[in-house]
Amino acid sequence: MNPAPATATLTINGLINKVKSDLQNRSDVSETAANPEMRPSAWIRDALRELTANYPFTELQKPGPLVTIGPGLGWQNSAYMYPVSMFLAPGDDVTLQEDPVIFLNGTQAAQVGLVANTSNVVGYSMDYLTPKAIQPLLFIPGGVPFKYTRYGNMFWFGSQPGQPYNVYLPYQVRHPFNPDLVSTPIKLPDDWLDILSLAAAERGALKLRWNDQALMIHTTLYGDPKSAIPGTAELARPGLIAAKIFQPERDRRSSPVQILPGAQRY
Repeated sequence: MNPAPATATLTINGLINKVKSDLQNRSDVSETAANPEMRPSAWIRDALRELTANYPFTELQKPGPLVTIGPGLGWQNSAYMYPVSMFLAPGDDVTLQEDPVIFLNGTQAAQVGLVANTSNVVGYSMDYLTPKAIQPLLFIPGGVPFKYTRYGNMFWFGSQPGQPYNVYLPYQVRHPFNPDLVSTPIKLPDDWLDILSLAAAERGALKLRWNDQALMIHTTLYGDPKSAIPGTAELARPGLIAAKIFQPERDRRSSPVQILPGAQRY
């Protein structure tokens, strides 16, 4: 039976023999190594951290809770500054995110010239600005915050919300690991397991001072010749035969692309 969409099908323990095979079944590639960082499970963990911090995976994506922002509702009664943790499920950390979505009722939207005055609720994605570029907006009270930035563990929204607005943040959670590392479910699609195994084996080869094998594995990881051609969509993506594509790219494969022109100073 095929797995359900965006579900884990393998644990770290289930990938260890594959990593060992990528290192030609060396006897010192073992979970019994005295130093835990010399075990294949540690190499798989580190490879998972790198891959999932840089690439989008549906197995790790969440919609986030609905949060109300507004006068006095932010950090230390701020109107514009809010902890990032407010927009995540308890215990989560975020690696990749979409733009936050702000909801306006018909009256609020009409006040800023967006839609007709109706009772319908409409949602708009906020646009990112750098911390420097958003500064002029942060202290303008009574507006609708269509811009945001992140600084440290805080989101800044500008202009300052003059009334309560509901906001949610679609995001990708940092890959979780169990205290018993080998029992951790691998939250990647099955077609990425070859990539994960080789990425872990490359780390292992470096730990074992097997530099020529590490170089060979790295070359294999980027086996698509297009990965070396500037200007291609697959530039520098891993893939043994063809550079990997992501689920959002598959989903929009036959759909028209919407382009929103824009420019900002920073």
